[in-house]
Amino acid sequence: MPKKSRFKYSLEGKPLYPHIKLTSERFPRLLATRIIVKDDAEYFGAFLNRTNARMLIDFLNRTFKLRSCDIPIDGSFNYPCTMYYKKRCLAPCVAELIDEVSYGEIVGLVRMFLSNKRGLLSDLLNTRIRILSNVLYFEAAAKWRDILVAVEGYWACTRYAVWLDGTSDTFYARESEVGLDIFLISQKGRRVLGERVFSFKGAHLSDAGDALTAVAEQFYRFHAPKEVRMDRDFPERLDLQKKLSTKFGRSIPIRILNEKNRKVSSVLAIYRSSAELYVKRSIISKEPKELMRELKSIFSLAKIPKLITAVDVSHISGTNQVAASIVWENGRTVSSDARYLLSDSNSELGALGEFVGQMFQSDSRKEPELLLIDGGRSQLNTALSQITADNISVISAVKPPGEHSEVSHFLTATRRIEFDPSNDAHRLLQRLRDEAHDYSNAVHRDTRDFANFYEAVNVLPSLKETERQRLLVHFGSIAAIIASNAKELVALLGAEKADAATTDIENYKTGFARRIRPLVVPIRFHDENGATDDRDRPARYAY
Repeated sequence: MPKKSRFKYSLEGKPLYPHIKLTSERFPRLLATRIIVKDDAEYFGAFLNRTNARMLIDFLNRTFKLRSCDIPIDGSFNYPCTMYYKKRCLAPCVAELIDEVSYGEIVGLVRMFLSNKRGLLSDLLNTRIRILSNVLYFEAAAKWRDILVAVEGYWACTRYAVWLDGTSDTFYARESEVGLDIFLISQKGRRVLGERVFSFKGAHLSDAGDALTAVAEQFYRFHAPKEVRMDRDFPERLDLQKKLSTKFGRSIPIRILNEKNRKVSSVLAIYRSSAELYVKRSIISKEPKELMRELKSIFSLAKIPKLITAVDVSHISGTNQVAASIVWENGRTVSSDARYLLSDSNSELGALGEFVGQMFQSDSRKEPELLLIDGGRSQLNTALSQITADNISVISAVKPPGEHSEVSHFLTATRRIEFDPSNDAHRLLQRLRDEAHDYSNAVHRDTRDFANFYEAVNVLPSLKETERQRLLVHFGSIAAIIASNAKELVALLGAEKADAATTDIENYKTGFARRIRPLVVPIRFHDENGATDDRDRPARYAY
């Protein structure tokens, strides 16, 4: 009977290799994560290496088009966001474009793909293609054919070999001044694909057997390598080997390292990981609360800012002004709180003033303790002129001439503070400024590039999206729809819908129609608490 360990070796909350998380929402999303928690989501992986994991996310987004937006979805939208027109989303936000059952079918295909059930997925897709073709539903069959071609192309490309069945994992136990460190090196041949370190304070080398067993049992939850190597033997090794082999339905040998099977590449990797771990431990990482206290001290703020809103304005030579903001609250970016304004103002300052003014007039928005503006004294004064509350501080991040990604100094209402690249609080403000800049540019680009896709919504706002698409297919252009007569519309839509369409067209001709612009929403490809390498830039936007 194995001895009871004096320590609890838990990987709960510790970063692992990249996994894909299929959320448990009504319309599930795919997110990259390194943290596996006990929730209702499904996890797949691990997937190596980091670059391939990101390419996998991109492939899944292009092929299966599950939603990636970070907003509540219930099917009540009248028209989709730009991700739908980019052919990157099925648009479950618009109920008539795809229902919950049909969306669930796509989720099932994604589940099979991530589980690497190639034969089952191919058979299912081929069966659907054949059935639909036999009843002459060629357009529907083409949809499934495109998915089949994409996944078979992915499987055929050796560059995309992200599943770890063919890897070899090597574990090393090392004692340090902190405790016991377990190093994991994953390889294919001589190529090192990944490295992880799991540290247990207060443990010693004499506890290595317990630690190695606990780490292996918890680490191999969804995948197992071709073989496992340990740098030492321990009483539980054969029991662990049997347990893993039974769990995954194939032999997973656990061998002891010796001079013959010890790979030079893994030895070099362990030295590199040891050096990186030493450096990491020598750097004191500041918690968000400490950063907030530091911001209060540096900028003489009235109180510690728990919520920061960063604002930027994008334009082209002073036209097409887009103001946008991101929100950082209690140590993380809340991408669902991102906002933007498509302003009709002819100046950047006008758009900024309009946006900040609306921000503090809205009852639905949380008021920030700190407002961060991208720009100089003029932008700072414009923002200050729109704020009446005394408890809100405003700081502007000023760029040096010709260097748009840098910060030269910060301005407050009364002070100038030089930018210190070694200061964590300064770098936080720079990162938030960059995030707001990315978002405003993304909105600006999408509203410019996809405006034509929303012309049908401008002409026919009373119709459903599928009805607008039906008219476009029939008439061939927006101009032809506008020139259509009541008889043609009745034949296509019925009397009631034709009346609504006729009214919409007349309003559009006379200029009474409300202008509808492209809808750009925050999107996310990784779990915000997943310890991904993108954790410093926790939200991507539709670009």
